Amino acid sequence: GAITRGLERDDYGELPSLVADHGVYRLMITNEVNETQYTNQLQLMIVDHAPGTTIKADEFGHFYAFDSLAAPTSARDSYGRDLGPWLAASDHLVWEPVVPPDSAHGVRQEITLTFAKPPSASHAFLVARVATGLWGSQMIRAFSQLRGTSLHDWYAAMDTSPTQAAALRAWNLREELYALKLEVDEPTGWEVRGILPGGGPFLPADRVVQLDLSHVRGDSLRIRIRPPYGFWALNYFAIAYRTDGAVHAKTVDAATAHTSDGRELLSDLAAVDDRYYEMPNTGDHGYLTFVAPPQAAGTTRTVFAHARGYYRLHLDPTNPPDSVTLARFLAVPDAAARFAAARYAQSHPRVAIAR
Repeated sequence: GAITRGLERDDYGELPSLVADHGVYRLMITNEVNETQYTNQLQLMIVDHAPGTTIKADEFGHFYAFDSLAAPTSARDSYGRDLGPWLAASDHLVWEPVVPPDSAHGVRQEITLTFAKPPSASHAFLVARVATGLWGSQMIRAFSQLRGTSLHDWYAAMDTSPTQAAALRAWNLREELYALKLEVDEPTGWEVRGILPGGGPFLPADRVVQLDLSHVRGDSLRIRIRPPYGFWALNYFAIAYRTDGAVHAKTVDAATAHTSDGRELLSDLAAVDDRYYEMPNTGDHGYLTFVAPPQAAGTTRTVFAHARGYYRLHLDPTNPPDSVTLARFLAVPDAAARFAAARYAQSHPRVAIAR
């Protein structure tokens, strides 16, 4: 959802298949969708760690080492269906609920995850692999088109006013379209104890979220999420109650960087500044190399890409802004999700929901 510069953000993605070639890591960065991509910085974060530990990152670039991650003992939706086979392992099974055919089903699914908990645990680390649903990704384009001929004025407001950008993020959290509240079952009821950030629509990404459990009683932890239909693709959830010591991540900057036609990119990607690698066309790509640092004997290596940037959708709206719909989005909770469900019903008139 970083669709203009004022919403630019960092991302930390593991590169599990990356292997050094004669001491050099080689990456290709490419634009594969109908948008212009602006990459401000790209570097590698390398962690050498003890075998048997798992390294994960949160959205802020903090790294955690876990010697064990426990799957949920139960994962059920609001109809009581068992989602354990979908959500209990990091694999190729992704659970993405179909949008209901009418408003009688509401606009949200409800999922309750249960984990075994040491009675004395006062905090936990939830590890989740999630992505934005494909329909949710398409709705970013639809929402933007509603702004019509005022779209570029809206971009300018987001880019120059931190207050307006913060208001958009607050609205997104309220609606849970591209960020998801993590509610914990406590004696007083369900309480929000963490926020799960979204990600791109094609590859689910791991995220670590720390949870305050100081009010939870007993030997089980129940977490509830309420994703709007069509906006989330869920792969797995796991929990840990401790980390395996401090993690040192070594930052490695690119040694070389150039576009496919030979233009030098190193200065564009080296730091967070006003220089960007701009990819305006689908298929644009560049190549980067990184010198692999020596690996300590007896360790395992995990490599992350740290990227920062934003993108602009290829839109040329000619209609006047739909101010009525946009105002309803702001004033009425779940109005945006209802709009998305109605659009889905128009595009998929014969979809049936299996119960």
